[in-house]
Amino acid sequence: MSRPLSLFLRFTAITLAGACVFALIAALLIPEVANVSGAGSYEKGTQIALPDLLQGSIITDMNGQPAGSLVGSENRVIVPLSQISTEMQQAVLAVEDSDFYVHHGVSAKSVLRAVRANSAAGGVSQGGSTITQQLVKLSLVGNEQSMKRKVKEASLALQLEQQFCKDRPRRDCKDEILERYLNTVYLGRGAYGVEAAAQMYFGKSAAELTSGDAAVLTSLVRNPTGYDPIRFPEVATRRRHIVLGRMAEVGAITPEEAALIEQTPLPTEVVKSRSSATAQDLTYFERKVRDELLQAEWLAPTEALRRERIFNGGLVITSTLDPRAQMLAEAASASNPIKKANPETVAAVAVVEPSSGAVRAVVGQTNLPDQGLVEIATPQVGRSPGSSFKAFTLLAALEAGYSIRDSILASPAPQKLYKGWGIKDSSWPSGCKGGTVELAKATSSSNNCAFARLQAAVGGAKVVDVARRLGLNTLTDESASYPSLTLGGTAVRPLEMAAAYAAIANDGVYNPAHFVTKVTDQTGAVLFEYVPATEQAISVDVARQATVALQGVVTGGTYKGGSLPNRQPAAGKTGTNEAAGGENTDVWFVGFTPQIATAVWIGNPAGQTEMKGGRVQGGTVAGKVWHEFMAPYLEGTPVQQFAIPGKIKTSRKVIPDPWSKSMSSAERSGAMSGSSTTVPRSSARGSSTTTALAPKPTSAPTTEAPAPEPVPEPPPAPTPEPAP
Repeated sequence: MSRPLSLFLRFTAITLAGACVFALIAALLIPEVANVSGAGSYEKGTQIALPDLLQGSIITDMNGQPAGSLVGSENRVIVPLSQISTEMQQAVLAVEDSDFYVHHGVSAKSVLRAVRANSAAGGVSQGGSTITQQLVKLSLVGNEQSMKRKVKEASLALQLEQQFCKDRPRRDCKDEILERYLNTVYLGRGAYGVEAAAQMYFGKSAAELTSGDAAVLTSLVRNPTGYDPIRFPEVATRRRHIVLGRMAEVGAITPEEAALIEQTPLPTEVVKSRSSATAQDLTYFERKVRDELLQAEWLAPTEALRRERIFNGGLVITSTLDPRAQMLAEAASASNPIKKANPETVAAVAVVEPSSGAVRAVVGQTNLPDQGLVEIATPQVGRSPGSSFKAFTLLAALEAGYSIRDSILASPAPQKLYKGWGIKDSSWPSGCKGGTVELAKATSSSNNCAFARLQAAVGGAKVVDVARRLGLNTLTDESASYPSLTLGGTAVRPLEMAAAYAAIANDGVYNPAHFVTKVTDQTGAVLFEYVPATEQAISVDVARQATVALQGVVTGGTYKGGSLPNRQPAAGKTGTNEAAGGENTDVWFVGFTPQIATAVWIGNPAGQTEMKGGRVQGGTVAGKVWHEFMAPYLEGTPVQQFAIPGKIKTSRKVIPDPWSKSMSSAERSGAMSGSSTTVPRSSARGSSTTTALAPKPTSAPTTEAPAPEPVPEPPPAPTPEPAP
């Protein structure tokens, strides 16, 4: 056949094909003509503004490593094109728009090729819309099935490319459009964009995706639900075969590589889900970060706006988490020495840095069979602290001008006085001997009678004031009227106790326990950075004297033997709460070094139940868990010494007995903060154990005590708080 004849026949075939296509398009357009008017029009110079992509916030640990996320309606992690593997880019381009870098937003060639390929495949193997058109559909016009929408989509795609590519190298503007598309497209199971999908299906970043991974994800573009490889593996396998064929056709992979990939298994389970739409999807630390930011007025003026920014604003949140400390805290909690005899008990461990208040680790929740996750580090009501509360009475006494070398009487209260409080026991507090004792010794031996008197001498209101300044938010004005306050007649939270003792270690400067150190937005601008406090909650000398007394607990007191390796100095206080039946229900040790403060509480989160297994006390049980964390945590760190207090008074004066018969009724009432309360049974086994929660106050004591009232039952333990 001659060349002119060949060209003529080719021209005729193309003309006929074009006429057929034109006729087909016209047939489709005629019913929609009335709706198309204006669909593709736009004013010259109008700028298309693509909406901001929703993106969850990323939480990092103190070292900047990923530690969690807060994800809202769209699980998306925006990454630059340079962090998406070449294989992933090639796969999407091969299937969705192989002429992407050639056309100007719309491609008739792509439509014709897609019709031909889909007819041959008996299904959708290629898309007719360009990637630019798909981006417009996803971002601006939606997926309404109408000709008006299609015309508008094409019109906006042309305009978008013109806008993006004005005065720029074509490759650069095309890369920007492809990057936006790969961060926008939905790929199933709540994952938007290839980074979130890569993490979910393969547990890797988009930069690490192979050609086989890319074939699976590209398969999902057309039908994220129907081609789900986990739910519908047979359908997904067939779809992957089509994608691999197209990749081989354009040269992204060889046919041999395609055949090898087809032999590899599809994902069978979600590797890493970032869904955080509900509290149940969050870890404990993620929930605490969320709660802290929900209260942050610097983030947004209303809680609704703060929630939107937290879950959809793409924040980078640097948390206080020390992953090594968290691992050690969890191991220490699991070492609970009474777990075998008391399987219902758990150990809360809260670790706070004194210099900043940063929560470096926390074991703060547990799973109850009938209630799910419940809070144990910051429960709404709290638990009795036992004698670990005595530290606040000591601080109040030091603020009042007393010294740890001063002495106080350590015998039970006069009979007429405790009968006035409704006490039926032969003595209160129990387990005490007569004579006087130095405050330092009373602290190390946890002398109940000495501290009950000290509270009376200083005044319960001043004790409550000190505790509140150090962050114990569960105390009320009524707490000041409990004679058993210093012995544990209130409720506290482990995390707040750790922060309070951390302030003592920090020379009296209190930093609230917090979980967020720094927050930046999507542009990298710093929105917040925590600045440690500088104001004194208690004076430097008061804090240092108290530290000396609390060191005695570890070196020769109720937790003798708790000393840390390498002569690392430590200070702290034991606490044990005894129920009316005589068994202990809550045990504590709160201790610190110059570097770190840790609170340990062990008990039954479902309620106060008596614990079996011998001497279940703060020093013998909670102290062991504390040591189990502190010893390895401090291993290899430089030994730091506590600061030495100023000259301690050596007069050793005896603090006047507030319960003395020589005191008037008014004086004694003033010493007791003007009121008293009925006090439950206190320990009879030793000075380290204390009373249960004090019930509602009755009347103030007087010299002539009224007839005793019956001792009421201690209040029931609060129902455990579900994790919010």
